[in-house]
Amino acid sequence: RTGVLIFVSIAERYAEVVADSGIDAKVGQHVWDGVVRDLTKHAGDNRLADGFVKAVATVGAVLAEHFPVTEGDTNELDDHLVEI
Repeated sequence: RTGVLIFVSIAERYAEVVADSGIDAKVGQHVWDGVVRDLTKHAGDNRLADGFVKAVATVGAVLAEHFPVTEGDTNELDDHLVEI
């Protein structure tokens, strides 16, 4: 319940952060809206890669604050960018 998806459709000029229910219960939508604002600002400045790097770092910091890593934690899904 702690997954986060950073979804961007360049063709549709759309971005959204989708948080799983465990995170959604602890983190306000305004946090994700800020990530999207910053990401789209970078995209508008032709710096999309920098925007992704910052978005991932911000989401990681939010997750670490609310769900700190504990001994024995395992990553259930790969952390990687998927481009379709």
